[in-house]
Amino acid sequence: MTFLSIVAALWWVSSCVVFLMSLIGAVLQPFVQKRRATCADRPAVSLILPVKLLNPGFEQAQRSAFRQDYPDYEILFSSTDKQSPALDVVHELIENFPERQARILQSTANMAASPKMNNLVAPLAAARHDVIVTKDSNITLDADTIQAFMRSFTPGVGLVCAVPVAVRSENYAAQIEALIVNAHARVLLTVSLLGCGFGVGKVMLFKRSDLEKLGGIDAVSDTIAEDSAIAKGFASLGLKTRFAHRTAAQEIGRRNLHEIYERQSRWAVIRRAMEPWTFPLEPIYNSLVTAFAAAVAAPLAGVSPLFAAASTLGIWFVAEIGVAALKGWEVSFWSPLAFLGREILSLMAWLHAWTTRDVVWANKCLHVYNGERR
Repeated sequence: MTFLSIVAALWWVSSCVVFLMSLIGAVLQPFVQKRRATCADRPAVSLILPVKLLNPGFEQAQRSAFRQDYPDYEILFSSTDKQSPALDVVHELIENFPERQARILQSTANMAASPKMNNLVAPLAAARHDVIVTKDSNITLDADTIQAFMRSFTPGVGLVCAVPVAVRSENYAAQIEALIVNAHARVLLTVSLLGCGFGVGKVMLFKRSDLEKLGGIDAVSDTIAEDSAIAKGFASLGLKTRFAHRTAAQEIGRRNLHEIYERQSRWAVIRRAMEPWTFPLEPIYNSLVTAFAAAVAAPLAGVSPLFAAASTLGIWFVAEIGVAALKGWEVSFWSPLAFLGREILSLMAWLHAWTTRDVVWANKCLHVYNGERR
């Protein structure tokens, strides 16, 4: 029991240190990264927006593309469908902003494992400019987002990504997903503060010529985590990945627990395949596991297991919500229950990832083996 208590105490300390670092990183990253972002170039940009479903916040998210305060950019919408409710909204937006260079392309490619990457084939080929910005359909941009990203596109950088932050969640399940997204945001902001970066595909800026040096879409066609593959590919060319100092607003809307679990399980399976060294350590960031460790280690501190576990959960929640409120992230009456729901669901998704290599994406079942489709 003493040995187990010591191991549990070490886990508790390690987990709390990681959590504290994420809180500090989330607060400091925008200020530090903004000072690092020194690129003054404003080249012409092709803004690519793959669309599929008419999800909550879709119109607002696409409208934000037309309102960029940037001197020269075109907008390319891409869809695998000829007609859809989402495309109806896009047509209306194009009519409402005649001053913008915007058009719709149909993407019929089926060469990549990732449905999103297949949807990018046509606009990448048709883009008029070398500098590319891609945006998912559930991301709403601030008016100066492209400018902010260009500032981080300094020499030696091949890919600039955004850290997504959840906005406008409309029910309890959506609150759980919002806390999942924002927990990941804290980690990514901390990674950025330390000068590192990972491929996160919600918003990406890169040069098409750099992607062509890598081998084009063919070079990343076998992975369903194309953002991570692009970042690793650019690293092989000596190009770094950086997170911008500006986060991106991810529209949440209404959700149900089943779709959240399916999505988180899918990404857990992909992370296990793509990041085999860090994936086993993910529970170190789960407050329920940390609270259990506190209960096991409680005799070393002369307190009851229940007090140790409850105190850990309480302090963790108050600290997380405090930082969220400081940064203007979503906090609501549902936050305590959503906090517990997030920890349970995330742990279940992590455990599930050890049992399968199958993921469901865009109604397709894909088998993942070391990040590849086979």
